[in-house]
Amino acid sequence: MKKQVFQLSVPIFVESIMGTIIGSIDTIMLSFYSDNAVAAVSIANQILFLIQVLACIVTTGTSILCAQYIGAKKAEEEQNDLITASILLNAGMGIVLTILMSLFYPVILRFLNLSETVRAYAGEYLQVISWCLWIQLSAAVFSAILRSYGRTKQCMYVSMGMNVCNIVLNYLLIFGRFGMPAMGIRGAAAATVLGRLLGFLVLAWILFAMRSKQSKWKICREKIVTDMRKVITYGIPAAGEQISYNLAQFFVMFFVTMLGMKAVTAQSYMNTCVRFIYIFSVSLGQGTAIMIGWSVGAGERRKAEQECRFAGRCTFAFSMFMMAVMFLFRNQMFSLFTSDQEILSLAGTVFFANFLLEAGRSQNLVYVASLRAVGDVKFPFYLGVISMWCVAVGGSYILGIVMHLGLFGVWLAQGMDECLRAVGMWIRWKKKNAAGIEVAE
Repeated sequence: MKKQVFQLSVPIFVESIMGTIIGSIDTIMLSFYSDNAVAAVSIANQILFLIQVLACIVTTGTSILCAQYIGAKKAEEEQNDLITASILLNAGMGIVLTILMSLFYPVILRFLNLSETVRAYAGEYLQVISWCLWIQLSAAVFSAILRSYGRTKQCMYVSMGMNVCNIVLNYLLIFGRFGMPAMGIRGAAAATVLGRLLGFLVLAWILFAMRSKQSKWKICREKIVTDMRKVITYGIPAAGEQISYNLAQFFVMFFVTMLGMKAVTAQSYMNTCVRFIYIFSVSLGQGTAIMIGWSVGAGERRKAEQECRFAGRCTFAFSMFMMAVMFLFRNQMFSLFTSDQEILSLAGTVFFANFLLEAGRSQNLVYVASLRAVGDVKFPFYLGVISMWCVAVGGSYILGIVMHLGLFGVWLAQGMDECLRAVGMWIRWKKKNAAGIEVAE
């Protein structure tokens, strides 16, 4: 069991880390072209991130149902119907969002307080990127399906190849090397589109080759419509939780800006440093969710409990160990970013609150993923919305601004939010497991 958890989770972790590193390289390459171009792409990606959150509706619902169907050893035709339903639903959503973004991105940019240059760059980038949104969303659902079948390594290799392709094409198209036209920011957008197209085609080929070997593809229209409803039912609360979290973090950042730019800078450096810990917890949670879906589908409730408990212990131990190492070497680590003593002091103080935050978040990510894996998507959404806005947002204002605890108070409130949700998710999981977990029908 332990070996299988890591076999599923490590490729997801490597894929996420590689994506983060290559994304940074992407930014550095664009910075040689124009600082305004970097700002424009950053703003454009924030807009596109909302589209990615909406894609969670299909990918999350598909992951839950697909893993349970596999564990329950449902007929190959039923599994194919679910896959077809997910692909069609995602394609429909992708086409609608592609059309809407292509038509209305100029309106969105006009609402933002941007300089003429940055707005023009962002418009050029979105003009190209908008037309490939359906490709990005389709690739996401292909990846979700393959992961449910345990094919996390294949997804990792495809992602790495796609990102390397993106870097090479960036170099060729942004600067016009080896006879290619120098397209600037349009070249960066074109490189992203071509990289995603490559990933989409390879993932589609892997998926259909895998399923074609196991059964003939027959389509049952009524079953597909039923499966679409199930996917939406499971997916909407998960996407809602992500939207709520990102909106809450926006308000938290607003309070941080009230503390001054040095607090904003310290916050940015701290988030950069703990990203590695966060990615590990997310990856282990996703790998565990796949195994729990299999176990629940097979009716092995005790095994699902053991898998969740093991993942929770691993993420907690790893998070606390990494936080201790970072705390011991905090001065050397932050000195890589800045020599400003006030920023160094602020970031160092935040570390104490971050122990609490990571302790809660490490459990939260595992237990939320586990609850979703068994189809319990509403409870994490309800508890998440209440705690995020009352404790994280409200607490950040009260502790950070009203009680003058500053950045430490903001991070303390976020730690309290994570721990409150972690305890709630743990209690819910125990009750759910004791009452008996039912596979999706």
